[in-house]
Amino acid sequence: MHDVIVVGARCAGAATAMLLARQGHKVLLIDQDRFPSDMRLSTHLVWHAGVDLLQKWGVLEAVRASLCPALTEFSLDLGELVLKGTPPGTQVGAAFAPKRIVLDQALQDAAVAAGAELREGVLFDDVLRDGDRVIGITAKNPDGSLMTEHARWVVGADGRHSRVARSVNSSSYHEFPKEAGSLNTFAYFSGVSLKGVEFISRPQRMAYAWATNDDQVVAGIILPGTSPRMPRQDVEAHFFAEMEAMSPDLAARLRAGKREEDWISTGVSTFCRQAVGPGWSLVGDAGVTIDPITAAGITNALRDADLLAELLHQGLSGPGDLGDTVAAYAARRDAVAVPLHLFSQNMASLAPPTDDVIQLFTGLAHNQPQADRYFGVFGQTVSPADFFSPENLQEIATSEQAAVSA
Repeated sequence: MHDVIVVGARCAGAATAMLLARQGHKVLLIDQDRFPSDMRLSTHLVWHAGVDLLQKWGVLEAVRASLCPALTEFSLDLGELVLKGTPPGTQVGAAFAPKRIVLDQALQDAAVAAGAELREGVLFDDVLRDGDRVIGITAKNPDGSLMTEHARWVVGADGRHSRVARSVNSSSYHEFPKEAGSLNTFAYFSGVSLKGVEFISRPQRMAYAWATNDDQVVAGIILPGTSPRMPRQDVEAHFFAEMEAMSPDLAARLRAGKREEDWISTGVSTFCRQAVGPGWSLVGDAGVTIDPITAAGITNALRDADLLAELLHQGLSGPGDLGDTVAAYAARRDAVAVPLHLFSQNMASLAPPTDDVIQLFTGLAHNQPQADRYFGVFGQTVSPADFFSPENLQEIATSEQAAVSA
């Protein structure tokens, strides 16, 4: 009998297993993959709130040791003006973009060091039930034999196509098809100089670039999800045509470098899923898949893991009912994740800026503390609801009027 079985051993699942094992709980962590293993369908960015968690957990040093650079400068080129800022309210004061072969492995190593049992090459099959309560799992071992394991709780951390979510019939809400989101085309480049983390925003277009491991840069363009998919042989020409239209300077720097891997082009459907039920819960992309335009997914997953592990520890250790304790996870997760999800989905529409949006950014150009708070929405140190509240928007407008009058 395990205290907790975690299905999925990448960042969300490995972090959950690590935190529970450190509290002395018996944890089984399984994944169908074998590690170390990269995940190329990721732009790797861990924003400030996520980096602070890695620091708190003692995992950030492994990221630093991989020679992944700290990202401390952030700019948003809007054409008529360029905003620069730093998210407030952080401990480390930086973002990082470690490749997943680095981040996932660091968290797995920490989980195993804490006492979690990791089984690789194991494919989740179904949950076990006692009435309507989940009491364990069945899975297929690497040799094809069936494995049955019991636990007081099962965590699905197996990504947006979560088999655990299907097995427990987790309902979905705030769903959007991939056509309503963004189409992201990116690649890894070496030999490229950057000016920190660079975002370029144009009507119905965005571009981005930041540094990752191996002295490489992740650079991409983002178009509406309804855009036609390019044939493989046309992707490079299409990418640079779009990039040069948005930022001839960044396009020239990328052309001067060397593309190191194949192009990746992807759009995803997004959603929130029911977070918790009798004997089970979901964490990371299994529970909330956010449009990648804000690169919010990894940071959100780490926060979910921290919250869920806290509640599971309380429920497993305390005198109260385990299910009642963990039930609080749903509302607490959604209080943070849903605003991020909807903010990202709104950005992913890439709609031409309205007069109100133009006024907002003009105001931010005259108000550095508020510009920092805007970057904090992405860094996940400032809530979208707080930043875009009528009171805060009015403060920005008033400040801008005073600056113009002066």
